[in-house]
Amino acid sequence: MYRLDIPRQQLTTLLPRQAGAVAIMFGLTVFLLFGFMALAIDLGRAYVVRSELQNAADAAALAGARELNQTLAGVNSAVSTAIAIAAQNEVFFSEPVSLSSSDIRVGNCPSDSCMVPISAVTSNALARGKTFLRVSIPSGDINTFFARLPAVAGLPGTSALQTYGLAVAGRFVNDVTPIGVCALDQLNKGKVLPSGELEQYGYRRGMSYNIFTLGNLAGLPSDPYLINPVDAPPAACNSSNSSANNTAPFVCTGSSAVVTEIVPNVTKVYGNTGYSAGPIERALNSRFNIYGSGNNAVCIPSQAPPDSNIRDYSVGLGLGVSRPPFWMDPLDPTTPNQQSVNIVDGSVSISSKHHYGALWSYSRAVRAVGSTPNATAGSNFTPLEWATLYPLGALPELNYPGGSLGTQGSPYTETSGNNFQSPPTNGPGLANRRVLNLVIVNCHVAAGGSGSCRELPVLGIGRFFMQTPANLSGNPKQLHVEFAGLIEPVPLDQIKLYR
Repeated sequence: MYRLDIPRQQLTTLLPRQAGAVAIMFGLTVFLLFGFMALAIDLGRAYVVRSELQNAADAAALAGARELNQTLAGVNSAVSTAIAIAAQNEVFFSEPVSLSSSDIRVGNCPSDSCMVPISAVTSNALARGKTFLRVSIPSGDINTFFARLPAVAGLPGTSALQTYGLAVAGRFVNDVTPIGVCALDQLNKGKVLPSGELEQYGYRRGMSYNIFTLGNLAGLPSDPYLINPVDAPPAACNSSNSSANNTAPFVCTGSSAVVTEIVPNVTKVYGNTGYSAGPIERALNSRFNIYGSGNNAVCIPSQAPPDSNIRDYSVGLGLGVSRPPFWMDPLDPTTPNQQSVNIVDGSVSISSKHHYGALWSYSRAVRAVGSTPNATAGSNFTPLEWATLYPLGALPELNYPGGSLGTQGSPYTETSGNNFQSPPTNGPGLANRRVLNLVIVNCHVAAGGSGSCRELPVLGIGRFFMQTPANLSGNPKQLHVEFAGLIEPVPLDQIKLYR
């Protein structure tokens, strides 16, 4: 065995040379050690607090957004619900989360640029379109143990951290005007006519209808309905929400919050047979730059602009001089000269070509693909096929407008000439504002009767183009629309988190 013998005197001289080495090493590494401790303890604690606040913000935003129904009452309910739900969560492991109304904002899209403070929403008009809720929950100061910096040379020190929880929840409102029209054929979503043309729930694309003169269905009048834009079964119905005054702002923008994914005859809405010649007429006619003034105005041009083309498309109204020959010209004996088709007992009853109405002002008839009752839309017909589609003496339309866009063109798509008119004020307008996405209901079940909370079975959503301004004060009332097909699939309006 080897033995290491070091003289005592030599060992004594070596030891002083090691004195203070550990202290120097500790002094050099203590700041690094405190940095790691700050990361592990202080930032770790802040991360836990951030997670707690984020969970509370998510829950509060989702719960509050469900209450947003585009009314002032809905906004107030959303705030109360969000605050209550936030308080059910804990921060710092045991303290209830505190949320104030000043930390809540609403808007019509998830972006911060769309949001306004809760205090800015003071009326139903200002609440319209506000379907997103933003919740921000600040943590306040989180005292630190190691992540502290002293104040140096006038610079503030750091003795606490701050974090927050932020969530935005809501839904995009459906582009569905809260007006219901009766299906003319409730059994066939897509029917193949002898000419090969597609008919959807009894409506033919490119054909004009006055939805106030559809005749009788199931032996009872088939008047259109005002749809409650806020409430939908199985939720309770507030009858005031489907009144003309409360529905008019939704008609202005062509939006509602009740129709989601549709199961025919299962999905239902609340309807009201009462119409007002005032607010609803002005709301519809905002698309033609007709707003009224003072207290009579129900639409705001900045929120409900006119269409970019406000030219009316009509026949038989003495306007032939402003129309090109051979298209809807009442002076031409080969084209229709009565504005709309009249429907009786669910079938088209036309005695001559003159009763077809202003054909193809927005869209064209389409060929059916598949078979009845679920045929779908195929290619467009051409004006040369009018004699086949409308076989009561209507000749091929040789001078049909819209040729610049080929088979997709129509008088409405013209950007100059007799078929185009830009709004003289509030321009340049918005294309397709005259297209109303209306709820098609099964009036064979719901026809007749009255009331503001009638449950109406929904079949689908149809696109209807306003050909002329509405006139709801005459007898009969007039809302001439051209059918432009079904909207499929119906956009969902599920409430979800966006941030």
